[in-house]
Amino acid sequence: MQRDMHYYGTYAMAAAAGIPKEDAEIVAHASQNVDDQNDEDIISVRQDEGDPCEAVVSIPTAHHPLQTGVDAEVSRLGREVCGLVRRGTDHKAGRDDSRMVWVPFHFLPGASGKTYLEKLVCRKDSEIAREMLEQHLTLAADDVGLVLAGIAAHVYADTFAHFGFSGVTSWLNCIEAGSVCVSDEHGEETRAYIEGSAAHFQAFYGWIENVARIGHGSVDTCPDRPFLKWSFRYKDGEIEQRSNPDNYLDACRQLHAFFARFAGARYADATRAQVIPFDRIEPEVRRLIAHEGKRDEREDAWVAALGSGALEVAECRRYVEHEWTGELISALEARDFTRIRSSHAYLFHSAAEHHRHFVLKRLLPKHGLIVA
Repeated sequence: MQRDMHYYGTYAMAAAAGIPKEDAEIVAHASQNVDDQNDEDIISVRQDEGDPCEAVVSIPTAHHPLQTGVDAEVSRLGREVCGLVRRGTDHKAGRDDSRMVWVPFHFLPGASGKTYLEKLVCRKDSEIAREMLEQHLTLAADDVGLVLAGIAAHVYADTFAHFGFSGVTSWLNCIEAGSVCVSDEHGEETRAYIEGSAAHFQAFYGWIENVARIGHGSVDTCPDRPFLKWSFRYKDGEIEQRSNPDNYLDACRQLHAFFARFAGARYADATRAQVIPFDRIEPEVRRLIAHEGKRDEREDAWVAALGSGALEVAECRRYVEHEWTGELISALEARDFTRIRSSHAYLFHSAAEHHRHFVLKRLLPKHGLIVA
């Protein structure tokens, strides 16, 4: 999924489920920040005899960008994939994007199948995904509750888009070249663009070892386009039919239910916002998901719907990438412990670390999987 769903769609579901506007914006920002937080450095602003005095260790939840030497024309997706292939399993370097980032935050394993690699494949609305939500609900009233709910929402929503693929290098992620096919329900321009993009991706990056064996790289960004109806064929010959609109609508319905439970656990009746039943806004949500266009155009559609009252909740503020990191750095420079401790970025790193540890060290081993 992309920002139209992870931020604006998530905000709409959270606000409709009874989370007050300002808190719903925090939840939604945390959800989108999972795709943007790729810094794994120690943020420090002062040193005393060479030792950091104020420092925060960043928890990367997004794919690392390439550092140097890449043509400026290479797309963002290309940079992410190239970076992952180049050092995604470089254990000696201390980095392992796939096991520490992709698995816990973007391709939550479904633990179904017989072999280890089969169990690592992400499954839509899996038992593991529901257990993850249940655990995070226990911290609804905690100071990290809002950002943890946003992280959980991102991970859970991605199971409705990334299912059938895993976050590690695996031949199960491979598809037959040229098998991506867009439904005739879409116009010729949409079909030509998406099929051409997928073919170009495979042709351009086919020379890079493992590129088609990690995540959904073999099908380009098709799983992340909400409006898309499409199909492809795995290497083993199995044909997969996908209706992203149906899957995304299911994700919104389930997120609304999760946020309603979260609101019930965090707020007293007097502070909880009005609950808008999902059935009442479902037609508008369905229309927004089916809106064909580039990401920015889809975001604008959500903003317009929120502004017009079609979703029956207040319009949210626009998302600003890395805004939270800037606030944290300002607090660090001021050497203000209270501001540091209460900053959204610090809470996000704390929640991300909790989530990653819980998934990798407790949840997956419980289901017979040791990933990291």
